[in-house]
Amino acid sequence: MKPFKQTGQAVIEFILSVGGLAAIFISVQEVLAPAIEINTADLIAAREAIWERVRSDDKTSLSGDYRLNKHTEIFFDPINRLLPIGLEGDNLRVLKPSHNEAFYPMARLNNSWQAQTPDELSSRPASLVVNNALSGDAVRLIQEGIGWIFLAEELSSDSLIFGTISPDVVPPEAYKKKD
Repeated sequence: MKPFKQTGQAVIEFILSVGGLAAIFISVQEVLAPAIEINTADLIAAREAIWERVRSDDKTSLSGDYRLNKHTEIFFDPINRLLPIGLEGDNLRVLKPSHNEAFYPMARLNNSWQAQTPDELSSRPASLVVNNALSGDAVRLIQEGIGWIFLAEELSSDSLIFGTISPDVVPPEAYKKKD
């Protein structure tokens, strides 16, 4: 009679453990699996928002509040006063908290010195070229005189142009507006 009791007890323990495992599996299937999928989708959406080409004002904001920027602003201000290049300090794109989904705080350091128009593709770098100062009328007159005297076409102002950058060498996809 004892072996029958032991067998019955083993069957009951087996049924209870299978039932417990089934309850755990069902709770994982109904609660945890959808939560994992929702959080994964929210994380992907947050990454897409921070890496969008054109920044969305309702998803992200720009900030200059980081330690390195406080030190670089010392250099940006005098350069911006001397040259028309417009270096910006607010170049940290920060994800704004959203009330609808899980928030994954992210930040992206942008390159804020990007040309927005085809004209800026040549004018911004040209303002940094030291030889740009040699592109005045007086230098052109001297070039023409030297080119005429020595009969060297390479020295004429049409051939030897100081401080110029040709926008024709820039690929067309660089003209697209970024950030």
